[in-house]
Amino acid sequence: MNETRVWQGLFWKETKQIVPLIGMLFAVSAFLILVWASTSRQLNITLRAAGDIVPLIMPALFAAGAGAILVSHEKETRSLRWLASLPIPTRPIVATKLVVAFGGLIAMWIGCGVLSLVAGLDSGGVGELSEWRQIHPAFWFLHSVYVLLCGFYTSWRNKNAFPALVWIIPLALLPFLFAEIWFALPHSSSIQYTNVTQKTWVMSLVTLFAIPIAGWFAYRAGLNDLQADEPEKLLGRESMSSPDAWRPPEVSAPTVMPFRDSLASLVWQNVHGSPWMSIGLSVPLLAGAVAWLILTNHVGSPSNWELVCIQIAIGLAMLAVSWLGVAVFAGDGSAARLKFLADRGVSPWRAWVGRHWFAVSLLSATALLIVGVQSILGTPVGPDAYEQPLVFEVSLFTLLLVFAVVYGVSQWTSQVVPMLAASAFLAPVLSLVALALLVNAGVGNGVRLGWLLLVVALPFIGTWWTMRDFMDGRRGRNYWSVVVVSALLFSIMPSVPVWIAKSRFPAMSEERVAELLPEARRFSQGNALQFTSMRMGNLDLREDYSSVYGDIDGETAVKRFQQRDYMSPETWMVIGDQDDTPLRADTWIIQSSLEMTSLAKLQWKRDPSEQAKEELAAFVDRLTTVAKRLRLSVRWYDQEMADYVEEWLVENLSDEALQPLQSEPFFRGAVEQVGAFDDRQKARRRALLASWYIDRELPGSRHRYGVSANDDWFDQVPLEWRASIVQQGFGAVVDQCLWILEKGKEGGDLESEFRSLHELLGRPGGDFETGPYGDNVPSAKNVGHSRRHYGFPAVSWFEPWENEGREIWQREASQPQIEETKPAETNASVEEPNVTVEEIEQ
Repeated sequence: MNETRVWQGLFWKETKQIVPLIGMLFAVSAFLILVWASTSRQLNITLRAAGDIVPLIMPALFAAGAGAILVSHEKETRSLRWLASLPIPTRPIVATKLVVAFGGLIAMWIGCGVLSLVAGLDSGGVGELSEWRQIHPAFWFLHSVYVLLCGFYTSWRNKNAFPALVWIIPLALLPFLFAEIWFALPHSSSIQYTNVTQKTWVMSLVTLFAIPIAGWFAYRAGLNDLQADEPEKLLGRESMSSPDAWRPPEVSAPTVMPFRDSLASLVWQNVHGSPWMSIGLSVPLLAGAVAWLILTNHVGSPSNWELVCIQIAIGLAMLAVSWLGVAVFAGDGSAARLKFLADRGVSPWRAWVGRHWFAVSLLSATALLIVGVQSILGTPVGPDAYEQPLVFEVSLFTLLLVFAVVYGVSQWTSQVVPMLAASAFLAPVLSLVALALLVNAGVGNGVRLGWLLLVVALPFIGTWWTMRDFMDGRRGRNYWSVVVVSALLFSIMPSVPVWIAKSRFPAMSEERVAELLPEARRFSQGNALQFTSMRMGNLDLREDYSSVYGDIDGETAVKRFQQRDYMSPETWMVIGDQDDTPLRADTWIIQSSLEMTSLAKLQWKRDPSEQAKEELAAFVDRLTTVAKRLRLSVRWYDQEMADYVEEWLVENLSDEALQPLQSEPFFRGAVEQVGAFDDRQKARRRALLASWYIDRELPGSRHRYGVSANDDWFDQVPLEWRASIVQQGFGAVVDQCLWILEKGKEGGDLESEFRSLHELLGRPGGDFETGPYGDNVPSAKNVGHSRRHYGFPAVSWFEPWENEGREIWQREASQPQIEETKPAETNASVEEPNVTVEEIEQ
């Protein structure tokens, strides 16, 4: 026999089998990498890191599935027996499978590496997955080779693909477990902490040592499996009695129903057809439930070892959920069994329910177990009231919904890709992508639960609809039409309500845009966003702000406490000395400063000493300066916070107890600030138009970081709606605010305008009387408010405090001892500061 032709034929056969797996995994890798690369600015750091490790995961999936494709699949189709019966040595058969699989692994690494370089995936090595990303790619390559050899060994040793895949998992985890155990030993290292590099070296050495061992075992297992079977041992004549030799075989009495197709019999056939598969999936699912209960009831920080064990258990449980779905149509020759049932007239609906019954019952029981145990344990409470569990409890419905998404997508994948070795690795990836898609739709875009439940049901409807064709082995045009339509609906339907809602957003009319755009562009040119951010002083008296809080001795704590100067504005608000630079507001710092100013005022009223007056004057001067510099900002939110400060100043300047201080410079400066009515309206208009223009011109990927996005208003809307609101909906809000501004300066009734603004913003706070604008109209003055809503535009406009501030200024200006000062000259050198869109992007 020509050995060259034998090798060529074997290479051609193995390559033809492995190419589909390479194509599927590479296509999924390209899709995921492109999705993560295109949405990297919208994702948080953890999700970006998850996208970065896709090029490391896909070659590992190929390594685990290569043995199942080249060995287990041939065992199930019995082509391996036929190959072993040919006059071909067994060594070339085993060797070609290993060589082709290794070549495919190299191709996967090269392809994923090129894709990641083209897409530019790099999250900076930060986030919850940073430790995994810090492991050198060389180790991942060695580990994939090790997994490849383990996959061949388990495939040769097992008759079916599923147990072969299950046994790969503990073997693949051995290097990681060895490293964790090694560094957990007290004598393993002379230093207290170990870094990722040290762990990588240990895991690499273990993997290098294990590769030749796994290769030898895989090679020997292949040779042994291809050997001829031992002949059956026939019973000797002496072991049989003469009656046994002539007795006819026992035949059961005929029954009315020669073939039973009841639902119970189908469920029994599904479970008992592969009992080890049922046990192998139930054990990790139960272990994951226990790990989840530990995670939701553990108060405090667990050790690294405990956290690793919990993560592995939950990950294996999710994999078991996915593989339960895969086993419905691709486990242990399910397609052949369903064809057997179809030939005997079993209805597709009954066969479909029978295949799902065990998995659905197991998942429901697991969810009930988690919720039942949690209800018995109750909510965990730690010794410290601030300590919380690692993960909060979830409802039974949430658990069932997560299981339904992962299981549903997996069972649909197993019907579309009936080859177990391929669907076993494709289904978990697709199910996690589907879960992320639906979570983003529900949490990020606020899609209603009923609509999401309809989307979750689509994979089940798809497999039920095509069950007859699948049982008959017909995968023609009708079958693939249903598959394509189901996939498109599943991908598009979560976004349909979002598209409809966003298309209904109110927007500024084109005529109004043409009218206001030149003015807004003029306000947005220059260097106005060279702002200063306010910050707190060094309250804890640390020498280095980069140092973390730690335990200190009592003497140091007392010394630091005595050194603090609580009655100094510099302790509570640091803003620099550049009075012509716009200031960016910090709500908490402003609130703390107002409270300390109120304390200084009370101390002066109790003891009107010179020191108390100086402390009060310093705080009031600081607040006056803050209000002036906030008015220079082009962010409308800073204007709202300036209103907050000025409203406090008006309330306290009108206090009878402070009237003896009217002649003080700090008092007159504050009076001039609150009396500048016209300059306040100009600053509001400028900030509204500049904010609208800047956010309107920003690229789509930067909308979330626009000048209008950092406030309470956007905390009340879904996260993914912010860009559309800033780009489109904010224009209508700005237009309405400008009409309020014009009518308010003329002294007109503003109730109808504020009610319209309340509707534009989506009725925040419920009814108008209890919303942020209830204080702006006389008819809602007596309604109680839980808090002030300073995160909404125009929330403090034209309230009584503005007229009171103007009256205080006019009264003070009319007194002869106070020098005539026009309020517009104090603030409004309010030069219209400007900024370009390019400077914001920088």
